[in-house]
Amino acid sequence: MEPADLAKAYQWHYRPQTPRRPDWFKAWPGGARMGVNIIVLHEWESNPSMARPMPAGAHHHLDYLALGAREYGARHGIWRILDVLDRRQVKATVICSGLVAELWPDSVHEAQARGHELATHHWDQSRHPPVFKTKEEEGEYLQRALDALERVTGQKTLGYMSQGPRPTPNTLELVAEKGFVWTADYSDSDVPYMIDVNGKKVVSVGYVMPGHTDNEMFALGAAAGLQQMKDVFDALYEESAHHPMKLCYVAHVHISGRPAMAKLLERFLEHAASHEGVWFYRCIDLANYWLEHER
Repeated sequence: MEPADLAKAYQWHYRPQTPRRPDWFKAWPGGARMGVNIIVLHEWESNPSMARPMPAGAHHHLDYLALGAREYGARHGIWRILDVLDRRQVKATVICSGLVAELWPDSVHEAQARGHELATHHWDQSRHPPVFKTKEEEGEYLQRALDALERVTGQKTLGYMSQGPRPTPNTLELVAEKGFVWTADYSDSDVPYMIDVNGKKVVSVGYVMPGHTDNEMFALGAAAGLQQMKDVFDALYEESAHHPMKLCYVAHVHISGRPAMAKLLERFLEHAASHEGVWFYRCIDLANYWLEHER
């Protein structure tokens, strides 16, 4: 492909090819040098991915072992994470599948009642946007998710992240058309940046860049994972002496809701809070700050 074709495919006509640090950006709110964002992924997968292959010749194909992991997250994990956040006095962004709002509305309502932001993660973790053949089909499933979430919260949903996150060439236009303030679909920048979709502004708040997901930490084990998160924070905090930095940690309810992984999250939050000039933010807080200052 030619460079012009690549630029179009990458949607650099909407997203900046090279996000910049604005001249006004000398600190986070309150003069903080370091921002820390916790995203809680409250997902539901209607056809859970197999934890290990089914027995040879299996006639039944619903994997109850895989289903159990998702059920554990929705039944117990989300509540354990909410309690950790309460103890550390941190507000997070809870990104929910539409099916979660339908099947587990009490947990969504409780997250909202405790001061966390609720955002949409599309409808079903089993159907990511790239499977949709048209913009209309993708938009219908997204609207279904929004309707389900907003019936529980009673509020307009302002944030979006596709599953994966893996958006399609149609996703940004849908995000702008439906009036979202922010998207977490892109893992590509140390700083937030403005996306302009035909005159409609959307803030890219960033997803785990810089930062990590609990899937990566779970693979290391809780003790090594905690040390990794401390090391990442310390490196970014050191850099933040020169210019503001941010860190995003993503906690899935079926992963970080397990006892040892919940303790990893809590000890990481303790470590971050022990430093001066740290701002814990929800995605909407960062987006509003950026919209207020970046023109």
